[in-house]
Amino acid sequence: MPFLVLANFKSHKTIPEVKSWLETIVPVFEQYQDQLEVIIAPSFPHLHLLSSSLNSCAQDVSPFPPGAYTGAVNAPQLKDLGVKYCLVGHSERRHFFHETHQDVANKVSELLGVGITPVLLLSEKDIVPQFAALDDSLVDRCLYCFEPPSDIGGTTTAPLDVITQVIGQIRAHTPAPLLYGGSVTPQNIANLLPLNLSGVLVATASLETSSFNSILEVIAHAR
Repeated sequence: MPFLVLANFKSHKTIPEVKSWLETIVPVFEQYQDQLEVIIAPSFPHLHLLSSSLNSCAQDVSPFPPGAYTGAVNAPQLKDLGVKYCLVGHSERRHFFHETHQDVANKVSELLGVGITPVLLLSEKDIVPQFAALDDSLVDRCLYCFEPPSDIGGTTTAPLDVITQVIGQIRAHTPAPLLYGGSVTPQNIANLLPLNLSGVLVATASLETSSFNSILEVIAHAR
C-alpha cells in the first residue's frame, strides 16, 4: 500500500491560507500518488474546501449520535462532507478536553458506523487502557498513530529504539496500519522510513508548503 502522510493543521489557517496551501501542494503529491497517500486534516470550517478527490480527515468527532448535543459535530455530518478519516484520541484532546478512553472508544464506534476510518492516536501509557475500552470487533478497522506528547511540536522525534518498542506493543493488539507522529520534519523523516510503519503524521511541518513538500519528496524518492 502507499505510504500514508497525514497533515494535521490543528487550529491553524484561514480559508485563504488553506486554499493557497492546496494550490501549491496538490500538484506535488499528485505526481507521487503511486508512492504516497496524502491525508489532509484541516479545522472543521475548512473541510468543505477539500475536493472529493482528496483524502479529507476531520480532527475530531462527537462521541454521541445525532441529537441534542449543542456544539457537537457528529459522524453522519462528517460523512455528508465527504470526510474519509477522522483523528481520535489526540493527546491535546485528552489533556485539554479531558477525553477518556471510553470517550475515544465511543467516537471510534460512531465513525465506523458511517464508514469513516478512525485514526486513533496513542501515547505509550494509553495503549493498554485504550485497547481495553475498544470493542474487539472494531480494533482492526482503525488506523493507529503512536504520538508521544513530549515530542509534539519540536524538532526531534522520540528515540528510534523507543518508537520500535512501542510499535511492538501496539502490534501485539492489532495488525492494523500504524503511523508515527511527533516532530516529524524534513531533517528526520529519512530516519523513520526503515521502521515498520505504514505512514507518518505531520503537524507543525505541514503548515508551511516548503517543509511539507520536502517531506513528501524524501519519502517518494526512498520508495
